[in-house]
Amino acid sequence: MTAKANCGINMRRHFESATASMLRYGRIIAVIGVLWWPAMTRGADFRAADALLKPYDGPTARERVPADSLYGLVMCGYQGWFNTPGDGGQVGFVHYQDKQGRFDADHCSIDFWPDLSEASAEEKIPTSLRHQDGSTAYVYSSRDPRIIDRHFRWMREYGISGVFVQRFVAEIRVPKRAENFNAVLTGVRAAANVHGRVWALMYDTSRCEDFAAFRRDWKQLTTRFQLGKDPAYLHHRGKPLVALWGLFAKRPGSIPFFRQAMALVRQSGFSVMLGTDSSWRLDDDPEGEAVRELIAATDVLSPWQVGRYDLESFPGYFQRTVRPGIAWCRRNGVDYLPVVFPGFSWGNLQGRQFDVIPRHRGRFLQRQIEAYDKQKSKMLYVAMFDEMDEGTCIMKVHPAPPVGGRCRFLSYAPDPPDHYLKLVGAAARKWRKYAAGSEEQAAAFRRDETRLDVGGRSSAVVSDKKKSRSESIRRDDVKERIGTGGGT
Repeated sequence: MTAKANCGINMRRHFESATASMLRYGRIIAVIGVLWWPAMTRGADFRAADALLKPYDGPTARERVPADSLYGLVMCGYQGWFNTPGDGGQVGFVHYQDKQGRFDADHCSIDFWPDLSEASAEEKIPTSLRHQDGSTAYVYSSRDPRIIDRHFRWMREYGISGVFVQRFVAEIRVPKRAENFNAVLTGVRAAANVHGRVWALMYDTSRCEDFAAFRRDWKQLTTRFQLGKDPAYLHHRGKPLVALWGLFAKRPGSIPFFRQAMALVRQSGFSVMLGTDSSWRLDDDPEGEAVRELIAATDVLSPWQVGRYDLESFPGYFQRTVRPGIAWCRRNGVDYLPVVFPGFSWGNLQGRQFDVIPRHRGRFLQRQIEAYDKQKSKMLYVAMFDEMDEGTCIMKVHPAPPVGGRCRFLSYAPDPPDHYLKLVGAAARKWRKYAAGSEEQAAAFRRDETRLDVGGRSSAVVSDKKKSRSESIRRDDVKERIGTGGGT
């Protein structure tokens, strides 16, 4: 057995253990959360956060990516969750520091280091870490509009379509964190318009399924912020698109939350995209069936695939898990947004599994892209643009990261800092052939007339329940999602 195979087995065992623990204590934690958080946030002062939410009145590029459909687009996930002292967020080095709040050469939570060679002195935040030549290692704040603007300029320069910007329910129910995410959201909207990119909102329910907090936030975004009405906001199937991520059969509270959230979003005139676990098709229990009913009621499905395979195991995973899922969606009139990722590493964040899924200088990402192109997938989601914590970033990173402590860092070397921007940009150019407008796309647009209503049932839902009983359900299909959760 190869070292890579051993690595994959160890990774699966780790997540199986983690999943078992979450299932054991999840329901207790969920009950505590339902009772405790509303009491903690009742009467909380959101005035500073709400004051940042205003309709867009800035410039929009004349030449821009069409925002009328997901077809033909290559989108990236955009975390926007890095903070630094003095950036206005009042939270310190968030997503740089370790779980004990330390950020130095021995303690941190990122496995890549950002390339700030194009940044001004004001954008660069000094740290105690040093590069090999003794120079100061700098980081950035995601709420700095100049940083956001540069990220979107890179997207324009390399031809990437746009982003789904993450919005964590666990964060926006706390006034100070809501203010921070509102600042990032405002910056993303402005940069997308200026640089002719598209953007859409993705709510992430990791660690939190507080519908009251979601409903309050949704009201503010649709009234004060006028979500979906700026020229760069992404539409699909004739309506502005909002993604709801975290519909997992094995997460307590997930199904009731998503039933309510989907109903509210649809009533507001939006299309819905659901983000689910990779096991959505094979969960053979009442919760799994309920998840599939909700999926059949949505417009777009995007199962999370990060960490499920490596370069060697991807072909088998694709045949066993992805292709049957795409076929299910086509039978039920749901668009399928595949997730691809360049590699995975969270050695500094978790203290283990450094470079656990190697990038192979882009061959791993390229193999996934080619497979979905052959499958004629009409859209693509790249995880992630700026995710340094878990080593899935594609933005420019420093070719010579800091040294001298226990923390280890990866780089794209010997390839240049923009290596993955080039790969994803090339994919975006290739995907233009799938843009909306052809007869085939028009047929895909039409939905089954018997599509179920949110929360209901329908005979039109084509289930794989019987089929799944006879399939070999691999453990890597039922692991909990790794990454993008919590935002704390």
